[in-house]
Amino acid sequence: MAHREAAASRNINSTSGLQKSNPVSSKPILHPTSAFYPINSAYEATPSPHHGRLRIAIIGGGLAGASAAGSFARLPNVQVTVYEQSDAIREVGALIGVMVSGMKSLSRMLSPDSLDALQSVLYRGENVDGINHRHWRTGEILTTAISPHTHRQMQEGRCTRVELHRVLMKDVPDGTFVYGKKVVQVEKVNKSNEREGSEMKLHFLDNSTECADLVIAADGLYSYVPNAKVRYLGRVSYRHVVPWETVQHIKGLPTDTSSWRRNGEVAFMSPLVGGYSFTCMDWDPLINKVLEALPNMEAYPLEAASWLGNLVYDDMVAFVGDAAHHFGKATAGGGGVGSSLAFADVRALYLSLWRTYDPRYNPSPTASKTPYNVPYALHLYNETRRYFLKRVERQIGYDRLDTMYIAAAGDDEVEWMRRYRERFTINWFILEDEVDAKWQEVEAEERHHWPKKFKASI
Repeated sequence: MAHREAAASRNINSTSGLQKSNPVSSKPILHPTSAFYPINSAYEATPSPHHGRLRIAIIGGGLAGASAAGSFARLPNVQVTVYEQSDAIREVGALIGVMVSGMKSLSRMLSPDSLDALQSVLYRGENVDGINHRHWRTGEILTTAISPHTHRQMQEGRCTRVELHRVLMKDVPDGTFVYGKKVVQVEKVNKSNEREGSEMKLHFLDNSTECADLVIAADGLYSYVPNAKVRYLGRVSYRHVVPWETVQHIKGLPTDTSSWRRNGEVAFMSPLVGGYSFTCMDWDPLINKVLEALPNMEAYPLEAASWLGNLVYDDMVAFVGDAAHHFGKATAGGGGVGSSLAFADVRALYLSLWRTYDPRYNPSPTASKTPYNVPYALHLYNETRRYFLKRVERQIGYDRLDTMYIAAAGDDEVEWMRRYRERFTINWFILEDEVDAKWQEVEAEERHHWPKKFKASI
């Protein structure tokens, strides 16, 4: 897929914008139980001088990997390293949406300065909040997706992938990223002193190796995980970010954030802070005009892969983001859902690790020398996320059935509209998911059940 590789190698810089989004205050709101609950910098754990550091290896330095690196670096007694296969992080694609659920996670993960930086790059619309869903043939607004009871600073916003990544990198300590390291195998091995237990050994394409106590697979659709079957869906989308001046002459170009829906496929167009973004399909009525204005616009294949039933294995590996549940390229414009799911994964895993940290822990000669109970942390993470993600996967199937039902109306416009209004719904349970509340629900129960489960497994 040469066009995919060509697109991945490009840096896209927008130099002029249609409109400027008005920044809103993003000062952190401290949780009333902040002494127990780690939000932003409200929680400061004192590192234990009597224990070694938990070595965390993150595979992949994209949005999921960068958010994990910035979050986990705040944990006490940890050594975080990100292994990124490319020689630098580059722009891929165009617009990315940060849903309300993503804003909830990031508002608790980012430092106050980084949260302010995020607010400054997010575009939320001048005349309308949310996204207008339009008829693919006529452009008629069918419905508007908004969160009416959500404060504007937590509403969904749009920006470029590279801008979002730069914000996440602000919280990543220098020296955390190691570039040009492609992981080809991960195996569980005994430590040199077998009484200290096991560790994970990472093998790289350059024949080098590194060891870690915890591996986070954040390497996306093409994860190293064995037997991951990636399938091409037989379609492409066109994605680009440009200065507004390049496309302002195109008649009918929306000045709001809009999506066109056609039989399960979605095209997006939106202003951004500093430019304009396209994610178009070849049936889009504006695509020919857009391609004339942008002769070098890249085509990206739409691909999909099976979701993982469990997000952890070997008590030492966790999968986050597209490595566990690929959403972004299954339909054009799905990246906003995929990235927000990834941020929720990272948040749940961070909470789980934080909860199992015990600086008073006195390890036995056969136990880990780090003050973390990694198996229990991964159990909490898996129980928090896997049932919700399976529900999301089922909903994708239900949405597909509804799409087929609507499409069966064919060219009968009246019947098409009737079926659309009957079946189309905005899945608020996904868009506004509250991962912190779910994690707390799981932890409050599993603290009582885990000792029994753990004892039964050994």
